[in-house]
Amino acid sequence: MLQPAAALRNGAGRVEAVEIDPLILRLGRELHFEHPYQSPRVHVVLNDARSYIENSHEQFDLIVFSLLDSHTTTSHFTNIRIDNYVYTREAFARARQLLKPDGLFVVKFQVDTPWIAGRLYELMQATFGQKSVQFQTDLGGLDSSGRFFIRGSAERLSKALAQPELASYLASHGNVPMQSAAPTTDDWPYFYQHAPGLPISVILVSIAVLIVFGWFLRQTSGEGGGVDLHFMFLGAGFMLLEAQIVSKMALLFGTTWVVNAVVVSGLLCLIVAANFVYGVVPRIPLSLPYGGLFLSLALMYAVPLQKLFFESWMLRGVVATLILCTPVFFAGIIFISSFARAGFRGSALGSNLFGSLIGGLLESASLWFGLKSLTVIAALLYVASAIFLRLWTGAGAEQEAVEVPSLASR
Repeated sequence: MLQPAAALRNGAGRVEAVEIDPLILRLGRELHFEHPYQSPRVHVVLNDARSYIENSHEQFDLIVFSLLDSHTTTSHFTNIRIDNYVYTREAFARARQLLKPDGLFVVKFQVDTPWIAGRLYELMQATFGQKSVQFQTDLGGLDSSGRFFIRGSAERLSKALAQPELASYLASHGNVPMQSAAPTTDDWPYFYQHAPGLPISVILVSIAVLIVFGWFLRQTSGEGGGVDLHFMFLGAGFMLLEAQIVSKMALLFGTTWVVNAVVVSGLLCLIVAANFVYGVVPRIPLSLPYGGLFLSLALMYAVPLQKLFFESWMLRGVVATLILCTPVFFAGIIFISSFARAGFRGSALGSNLFGSLIGGLLESASLWFGLKSLTVIAALLYVASAIFLRLWTGAGAEQEAVEVPSLASR
């Protein structure tokens, strides 16, 4: 909330203030003693920062990334962050495109570990091809302490660094510790994780959860029950599909609760549509939805998300839905058809829920290999489900009519 006021104090003719949280914006308007948001020179945009820079076509003298989130996290292995897609190589490159030829790009961050500083420094260097000016400020006055990284117009920076007072300040505040870290990208956007991987404690707990849940499922399935591998793999694959769709839509449209609500609602609508299709065509050969599923997964993997940033939001939404969400439709048909053929057994549903747990745990694979790896893993899980479907039904089962009521009529 200090940046617009500081810009106005220094004579800025126009300020674009981007804020994702409407409550923070309201508090700034009500409580900021300089009242910057009442100024006609300040234009407030309620949006995700990455979404804004991807959709903006303006040119700026100065772009500042500052105080975008709490800058802390309960664990370096959490992937629930609203600023993940801001501190990536692609985001910094896009910010550079929005700078005027003599513009400057400033990143301010509360650095608590040397490798966070090293990651930001290396991102700036990779973006501009030059080392950034960086220094640590002291706590005091109206500002908070933090690390600054500045790059952009070499001419403007040279003139500024030629000032004795600034040169003296940098000499006393610029020698700060840094440590190299894995670069963050849109495919591996986990800024608060030092390097790809997971701690052994998380792996062991995940295995323990699977063992306990699997044992409980076997105990409650009744005689002849147990884990149905076909439904287990369906559940695991579907969970991975949902997880990566939400993550990718967040990049395209912003990490806001509204976007998440729309995406989840859209996925539910696709499931309803799949149920409707099965109600109309209950004898559909499963080879058809499986074929559509694998083709749509291949398309999802092959198309870079950067190609979907169309200027028209409607066009972007339609194309993104077709590319990213179509697998959910085909997966829904496969599950509904299989569940009906199984006579809506409780053990089948339990196995599917067990698979969902496995899929949720497998989502952590993106912390190792990136988000695109989830598409590959989901495809492999659905291949496994198809194999166990053939073992379950027999080679000619798809041609047999199974008279069971559709889910749409239940």
